Amino acid sequence: MNLALSARDARITAVVGGRCQTLAGLGPGRLVVHCLNYRIWMGGLSDHLTLEETGALVVPFGVGETELLIRTIAEVGIDAISCTPSCPAVRERVIADRFRGLALRDMGLKLGLFGGEAGVDDPAFRARMRDTWGMQARNANYGVSDVFCNFAAECAHDTALHFMAGDVLYPELINPDSGAPIAIATEARGELVLTHLARDCQPLVRFRTGDILEIAVTDPCACGCTGFRFRVVGRSDDMVVVRRLNMFPTMVAAVINGFAALSGEYLIRLDKAPPYDRLPVAVELAKEVVSDPGLADTLAVEIKARLGATAAITLVPHGSLPRTEGKTKRVIRGYE
Repeated sequence: MNLALSARDARITAVVGGRCQTLAGLGPGRLVVHCLNYRIWMGGLSDHLTLEETGALVVPFGVGETELLIRTIAEVGIDAISCTPSCPAVRERVIADRFRGLALRDMGLKLGLFGGEAGVDDPAFRARMRDTWGMQARNANYGVSDVFCNFAAECAHDTALHFMAGDVLYPELINPDSGAPIAIATEARGELVLTHLARDCQPLVRFRTGDILEIAVTDPCACGCTGFRFRVVGRSDDMVVVRRLNMFPTMVAAVINGFAALSGEYLIRLDKAPPYDRLPVAVELAKEVVSDPGLADTLAVEIKARLGATAAITLVPHGSLPRTEGKTKRVIRGYE
């Protein structure tokens, strides 16, 4: 899919995205390395422009070449990183293999600006970023590339995403099945629909994003922002219905990340078409942990207790599941 921006579109994108990155803590005096893909993805360049809009110095790195990235962070004195939540896990493996003795906390990173996929809301992820890397994790980059690359972020007062683009985007919520409108109000949940209010190239009207949002609150935040605050529950195309229960990967991840014996990596592989009476989940063990059937049973019981669904758990050795620096696909539909 080819996407175009006029000069005015690019400027609006930078300004609104800059609001989000600023809200998340970036600004003058920061040195941030941008580790999102500059090729074949709209957000690579546009997110770079949003980072620059804050007044920070931006190092355009891209993906891959972890060894060079580590040297660059050390030599330039970088203190912030822009990447997906999956990226740190990839870096950790390379650093452990090739930079033995390097303490991640000694790299000097203080601020992690994350976006592009789910995971930042998980307290376990934030704790690992703080304890392992020594940096504050912020959900700084929520957007839909087809419409607008970055229009929501969290602040220092609230981890919910703040809608920051009311002057250029008109948001709506709908029932993802019926299309019926849902009022944007506290605790409302529905699929996000967006309409451009200012766009020269490829303007969209009532574009269905596929993202399911839950509105946290509509009152102004202590940071001064007046836009509604929300969390992304999941994507409608990632939703798996198990005995009439709507299951999203983020819900499963929240349970998995509570187990120290697990790495946090998982994969939902659907080998047949619905309906489903149980959720098949392959879960990766933490490093140097030996497989234990009792652990799989305990995890299945916890998923049942917290989510209401029956899960078929398969434990796999550490390193078995793929890591990606971009968006990690958590649901594989093998029957399609």
